[in-house]
This record gives sequence, structure tokens and C-alpha cells, in this order.
Amino acid sequence: MADTWVRREEDAEVVEELSLWMLADSSHTNGVLGANRLLLQAGAAGAKPHYHRQSAEAFYVLGGTLEMLVDSSLISVGKGGYVVVPPGVHHAFGAAAGDLADLFITLTPGIERFEYFRLLPKVLRGELPEQQLTEIHERYDVHFVDSPAWDAARALIRGAGIPAADAQR
Repeated sequence: MADTWVRREEDAEVVEELSLWMLADSSHTNGVLGANRLLLQAGAAGAKPHYHRQSAEAFYVLGGTLEMLVDSSLISVGKGGYVVVPPGVHHAFGAAAGDLADLFITLTPGIERFEYFRLLPKVLRGELPEQQLTEIHERYDVHFVDSPAWDAARALIRGAGIPAADAQR
């Protein structure tokens, strides 16, 4: 079992501010993948538009409804749905208005990202200088892009009185 990784729920490190369970990092899987579980409250933003140069990102919806931007298309995926976003494809995600999104997310090949998730609350609170943010995003292969379509879609949620948790990952 030297190459097998087992993480039980009670043993997972949790980033409470994000409702994020860190399940497997690249070093746990010999670089094959990274995995986490993310629970977004109703209407909450998950991640603003970005892409990964090196890895594909896959989303399995455990419960609720996930709204996503994939390139320029807006899609909605309910419980049991699965989305795989190839490297280089712009994407963003959040919970649908009035519904949570409980997600199992994998990144393959794996990139060490647990430290990124540990830093993320400080990033979201604006506690890190811009130069450090640039270095962090480059190191963890998270490259942000602008998307007026996504901004407009999330503004509708905020306009409906749903807290969109503007602190996006």
C-alpha cells in the first residue's frame, strides 16, 4: 500500500472559512491528482474566472446546483452532474441562487495546492500585497481572466438578494 492514499473525513484538514476539506495533494498521489470537497452556501461564489495551464479540473456535484462559466458558456449542473475542464479553458463557478453546491473537485495532474488553500482566506481578505499574490497564483497555476458574462450572471444573484459571497477563490 505504499502508493495508496487513504484520507478519512475525520482526518481531513478543513479550511473552515471556505468550507473546504483538503483530501489529497499532489504529493499524496505521486503527482496524479489533487482532490478536495467544497461546500458553497446558496448563491455563494466559488471561484472567479480563471484557467490552469498545467491541469484539468473536474467537478462532481454531490448536492445542490452548480453554476459555471466554461469559456463563454454559462451552464448549470445539478446533483450527480460531472464537468471536466481541460487545461487552458477559462472557467468560474458558484452555487445557484437559492441552492447550495456541494462539490468534489479534482485537479489532474496534481499540483501541490494545500498551501494555496491555507493562504486563500488571507488572499480573500486582501491581506497580501499584489506582488505576493502574483507569485502565489503563478506557483499554484491559477491564472485569472476577465469575463463580463460571468460578472453579469453573478450580479443577477446579488440583485435577487442572494448573498453572493463576493470573496471568490
